[in-house]
Amino acid sequence: MLRHARDDLQMCRKRTGMAVGYVCNQHEGRCVVCDLQCDEILPTMREVHLCDDCGLVAEGQETCVMCGTERISELAYYCSHCVALGKEADGCPRVMNKTKQQRLAVLRAAAAAPK
Repeated sequence: MLRHARDDLQMCRKRTGMAVGYVCNQHEGRCVVCDLQCDEILPTMREVHLCDDCGLVAEGQETCVMCGTERISELAYYCSHCVALGKEADGCPRVMNKTKQQRLAVLRAAAAAPK
């Protein structure tokens, strides 16, 4: 997630709880930490767990761990490499701030909305 010159993104990193993280179609099959594309779910991959604050949403209102959209498609996973390095124990991986492109898209949508 923090690859490809996106160092300005900040993750929550609180102690994880029982809530499970989800991803949207755009991030489906990608590791939430290193952004590695995985074609299939391997036994060495682990499900993403969120902290109690980030996982406190009503059923059916889950959002993508990586971008925050409400169109979720499947569970989020850590890749085998991040599990081997112990990065799944670093805390909650939910991205807390938005990228410049996401902020501009929100501004454009607000400007284009009928008044």
